[in-house]
Amino acid sequence: MAQGYIVYGDDIDGIKGKIDIGETLKMGKNRWGRTFCRFDGLTSDILVNQIICSTLMDARNTVGLASENKDRIVKTLRRMPQTKRIQITDYVLNSVRLHHNNRHYLFALNVCKLLHQSVLPNESVAGKQIFTDIQDDERLMNRIFEKFLMNFYKQECRREYPEVSRSHIHFQLTPYGMTFARSTDEAYSLLPVMETDVTLYNPQKKKKIILDAKYYRDTLVSRYGENGKIRREHLSQILSYVMNQEIVTQPHTKDTKGILVYPTVDTELDVSYVYKNTSHVIRVSTVNLNQDWRQIERRLKEIIQ
Repeated sequence: MAQGYIVYGDDIDGIKGKIDIGETLKMGKNRWGRTFCRFDGLTSDILVNQIICSTLMDARNTVGLASENKDRIVKTLRRMPQTKRIQITDYVLNSVRLHHNNRHYLFALNVCKLLHQSVLPNESVAGKQIFTDIQDDERLMNRIFEKFLMNFYKQECRREYPEVSRSHIHFQLTPYGMTFARSTDEAYSLLPVMETDVTLYNPQKKKKIILDAKYYRDTLVSRYGENGKIRREHLSQILSYVMNQEIVTQPHTKDTKGILVYPTVDTELDVSYVYKNTSHVIRVSTVNLNQDWRQIERRLKEIIQ
């Protein structure tokens, strides 16, 4: 368990740390040969442990939690007897600063954030909470799916694609006939900036792929009884990324590939298209998350081949 230094204050015989003269005189300790001092002490009762401990305590009081999970929580809490319980808020969760000595806490803190976002007070049982079904929240699930893809490719494909990140793309539009804007700079400032979900890049081989994560209950959409179609807005988005990232002085941007990645719903999907007479390939693929992790790993690597 991580530890950190916090400042303690206490009246002691003699001197330890820094003397708080004001408190010493105020309390009259000097007359008895004592001083009020402030000093650093190493403790495990620090914010990151308080968050984990408090989250576990809240989870223990959640309705519907399996008994074996409650037992595991109780056993874990017994290992944190000196950790103070605090109220979990978004501000508290975002106050933790990780460094090389405690960065292994990142996963645990992300789980705490997810649990914090996924519980509601139980109206029928006072003092109890209830988990919401996060699978019903498409926006939340899409963020989780997006981060899953980002972290997977960072960890598992770093040799083929050393640079994996979100990238910003500007619309390739030049101001013309500025009716309202008073200057070219003002006209440019009105244009939004696009941000990709995942961009993979190999600077040596000059290979670039843009992935767009899409978590939907239905991969394809159909109207009036017609066969399912790829969502128009999704194709427009990935095409916009691919076309607007082109830079004349960087030839490899003319070969950038765009991939829409969906979780498998009913059937697997894997189709590729070439945009007009360019070298841009647009791929639409699914990955079945309801299978062994080795198969998921194999499929995700296959998608970017």
